Amino acid sequence: MEYGPEFFGINRAFKAIRRCDVVLLVIDAVDGATEQDQKLAGRIAEEGRACVVVVNKWDAIEKDNHTIYDFGRELKDRLYFIDWAEMIFVSAQTGQRVNKILDQVDQAAGQHQRRVTTAVVNEVLEEAVGWRSPPATRQGRQGKIYYGTQVSSQPPTIALFVNDPERFNDNYRRYIEHQVRQHLGFAGTPIRLLWRGKKVREAEQGGPNRATHV
Repeated sequence: MEYGPEFFGINRAFKAIRRCDVVLLVIDAVDGATEQDQKLAGRIAEEGRACVVVVNKWDAIEKDNHTIYDFGRELKDRLYFIDWAEMIFVSAQTGQRVNKILDQVDQAAGQHQRRVTTAVVNEVLEEAVGWRSPPATRQGRQGKIYYGTQVSSQPPTIALFVNDPERFNDNYRRYIEHQVRQHLGFAGTPIRLLWRGKKVREAEQGGPNRATHV
């Protein structure tokens, strides 16, 4: 982007994202998600901030029974960095749904700060592994998930202790993240999964551990 108002505007937005807990990303319904909106979405995910996507000027859109669903799906595709964010369709001019924005903020902030017990995390992992086993190498060495535990919040971060992180490809990692979201929620906030190998697990616990895998 060229040096000028747009340059300063986007950099001020980046600084605001770093300072906040919940971002309200305002999208112009007439223009749709722009390239700059995509850059902001990427920064929101990178900084681990909760987010609500506010689609403004909704009164200016011609609608039928499918418009809101089609528009929302297209917007999620464009803002794929934050496809977990809740959306609200408003009109600043008419006031439509504007009074509900802060309710969405409260919900996103609550999920951003939320903690889940280790027992619940492992129930989800056990079911996920039961439906779809971890991948195996050509030599028949299969990935194993020993257990998982939430290690922090803002954003919710779950450590998964496994025999070898390299045995878990991107597809399986996305599958596990999808299962965590499906069963535990965390709507409106990014989640982070840390895949930690056996050596890391033993070092953190002060020696070998014979925990049964999930």
